Amino acid sequence: MKRSITIVSLSIFSILIVIGIEVMLVTRIYRLETEKFDYRYRELLQKGLTFIEKKGNPGLAETYKIMNVLSGEYVRVFRSMVDADTLMFRQKALGQFQKSLEKNQELDEYLIQYLKQVGEETEFKSYFRISYLSFINNYEPLPVYNSIADLDWTFKDTLGIPKGLVPVNHYSYSGNKFEIGFDYFIDFSNKKALVFRQIGGSLALAVVALLAVVFMVLYTLRNLVEERRLSELKTDFINNMTHELKTPLSTISVATRTLENDTILDNRDKIKETVTIIHRQNRQLTKQINHLLEISMWEKRQFSMERHMLEVQPFFSGIAEAFRWECKDKQFVLDEQYSIRTPKAYLDEVQMTIALHNLLVNAVKYNTEEPHILMEVSCDDRLKITVTDNGIGISREDQKHIFDKFYRVHTGNIHKVKGLGLGLFYVQQIVQAHDGSIDVTSRPGRGSTFTINLPVHGKN
Repeated sequence: MKRSITIVSLSIFSILIVIGIEVMLVTRIYRLETEKFDYRYRELLQKGLTFIEKKGNPGLAETYKIMNVLSGEYVRVFRSMVDADTLMFRQKALGQFQKSLEKNQELDEYLIQYLKQVGEETEFKSYFRISYLSFINNYEPLPVYNSIADLDWTFKDTLGIPKGLVPVNHYSYSGNKFEIGFDYFIDFSNKKALVFRQIGGSLALAVVALLAVVFMVLYTLRNLVEERRLSELKTDFINNMTHELKTPLSTISVATRTLENDTILDNRDKIKETVTIIHRQNRQLTKQINHLLEISMWEKRQFSMERHMLEVQPFFSGIAEAFRWECKDKQFVLDEQYSIRTPKAYLDEVQMTIALHNLLVNAVKYNTEEPHILMEVSCDDRLKITVTDNGIGISREDQKHIFDKFYRVHTGNIHKVKGLGLGLFYVQQIVQAHDGSIDVTSRPGRGSTFTINLPVHGKN
């Protein structure tokens, strides 16, 4: 148990390490591709701006005209002010010029036309950040804003721009009544999508590698769990088989020693009774050995199905009646219900008898009360056989394995019942050999229902 916990813990730890490495690598690749994207488009946009300027229209001529008018108005206001260096005056002027720059610039339109010509992405949003602004009053500069000197301005936050934008160009302009400097930024709307498209192959490879590692770890853990389960089944089988073989052998040994007693040799009835015991135990021993030999036969499919058309109701009714006679010394009730529209079905008489007999035997064995069994048979386009009992039931987890070879449920009183864990294994093999299926529904303490579905004419 400790070994399994250690393996599981190390496996989970390994997966977490792999996930961490994958995330780190993908993050680094994304960062590098983002930098490449910014560099490429910065170069591209700068070429576009150079191309626009060569045409004689830089896209800011109208903006500068409007700013020149605005600066004249602010200069007149400045001359009439008593306190010429008020913070409110400067902040208002800066805000007004910022809005004018964003509203009247034509750079975006020219860049979009250029990007269309070169076949590149055209969906973007522009940002402007003023780095300095001053008015000219009687040939003397009137400082309004400087991004370094006025770093503590609270109004500066409204001029900030988001992170991760592409810086395109810096502009400086001196007019008759003002001087201004500002930076031009571009934010591509689907920048992340474009970057992810570039790293799509690396991302897919990382995901596939991670899934492969997780799959291999889970597959290994599953094999370990299955190996442990099979080991437990093997141990249980050996213990059960030892008990099943040892009991008749011990009885035969005792009976044999009894026959060696001189007092018994003169009693014919006692001899006959002892010989009968030996014959019965010998049959039981032969039966268990045959079970073991049949395992290989069923697994290798080295058996022949002798199917032919059988009358459905008489066949199953005969199985039920024979079972009543076989178990007449036990208290149980076996009810039968038939719904027959197709009177005949293509079945192997011997094998199907074994399958149904095993289900009926289990319904009696695994029961702490008086067994009440209902066998329902319906035959239309398919043959359906249902065996329902009021036994101890089967848990959901055990239902996954009850058809496995050697598997025996270890809950309730089941461990007190003799058996090798082969009955339901044989039933499933027989049903599958008929191209059919078998299902079980059960709840602990509520009984079980086994349902066999078979093709009527031998073809599924």
